[in-house]
Amino acid sequence: MSPAKPQQAEPHPTILATLREMSGPVRILVVGNLISNLAAFLNAFLVLFLTERGFSVGESGVVLTALMVGRISGSAVGGAVADRVGYRWVIVGSMAGTAVLTAALVHVPNVWVAVVVACGAGLTANAYRPAAMAWVVELTPKDRHVMVFSMLRLTFNVGATVGPLAAALLLAYASYDLLFYVDAAASLAFGIVAFAALGPGRDAGTGAEAGKAATGGERPGYRHVLADRRFILVVLGLFLTAIAYIQSSAALPLFVKGSGHSEQVYAILLAVNGSIVIVCEVLLSKWTQRLPIGVPMAAGMAVLGIGHLIFVGPTPVAMLVFATVVWTFGEVIAAPSMMAYPGLVAPPALRARYIGAATVPQQIGYAVGPMVGTAGWHAWGSGVWVLTGGFAVAAAVLVSAGAGLRCRDTGPEPAEPALATADTE
Repeated sequence: MSPAKPQQAEPHPTILATLREMSGPVRILVVGNLISNLAAFLNAFLVLFLTERGFSVGESGVVLTALMVGRISGSAVGGAVADRVGYRWVIVGSMAGTAVLTAALVHVPNVWVAVVVACGAGLTANAYRPAAMAWVVELTPKDRHVMVFSMLRLTFNVGATVGPLAAALLLAYASYDLLFYVDAAASLAFGIVAFAALGPGRDAGTGAEAGKAATGGERPGYRHVLADRRFILVVLGLFLTAIAYIQSSAALPLFVKGSGHSEQVYAILLAVNGSIVIVCEVLLSKWTQRLPIGVPMAAGMAVLGIGHLIFVGPTPVAMLVFATVVWTFGEVIAAPSMMAYPGLVAPPALRARYIGAATVPQQIGYAVGPMVGTAGWHAWGSGVWVLTGGFAVAAAVLVSAGAGLRCRDTGPEPAEPALATADTE
């Protein structure tokens, strides 16, 4: 009897294999993410729209703050509702609500109505994200999570890059009214497609029973997420990383001008960052998906911090570009794994809540980060980079402690034979 041949390890899937074998619902969610980000005009143009309509700068700022508060709370609300009633209905309801409220902003009669409508629009606009991300996790084999989430990140970055150009064309040939109507129409279109083309997903009743089983018979809630101490360490790391990352829009322009350079140099640095993210992130994910998920997260955060610390040195343009390249590679190394991690380690019945719990602190970090960066710049000048670089390095330590640098047991692969194709390459 001939000896049995040793079993060969399956190679990790390629980018093309991941795209080819991606399930239909995941394709819809990825394309829907692109559409919603291409037409996400509220953040960028709300203040300009309101001031043109006669609102004061102060009133416009209050309305924008309400929009941000809605977005932050939307992730938490969406995560809780999605685990309870199912992913599909949250996505459909979120997109329908966003369409109605975005169109309603065109007709607000006063600042108080505008505050309520903007807060609601922000809430519904972000409520779908935990549901969509949790559904992507359930329909994707574990060894492809990082790659698929890097593709989701790519759609976000393409939308954030192309969207403002489309908005400029609409404003040149039409009006703010049409701008917001297009935003509303895009949300409505995604909601209709989700309703018509996406399956029912996990049954709400089954999800509720699974939730009670996973929490010892108790009604599942965010308290069970907060009880996962290792996960909370990672969430704290995500919060600190968000504060460091947002300095590209806060401390960096002040630093560039303070170093004697023009606005054009700052624009070059942003172009370097955007180009590297769009070109390299998916390609790097082919390699980082092979690693224990804590490794690229911790390594990327550390590299982000090192890039910030390089800004403390000499400031010729070449060094500014070099520092930007370094911190950008930290971003592209860490970001896809950061997106994949919450859904990967969550109990299935709490998956959307885990994603919401990870998303809210990041959004808070993006909100308070500009205040931290600008205050640090005015107090210490280039010393602000020691602070923000230290935040990123501290985040790497927290993630190393929470996620670990070896594979974490995430439980058995959920049975989705009809939707999550097997790895064949």
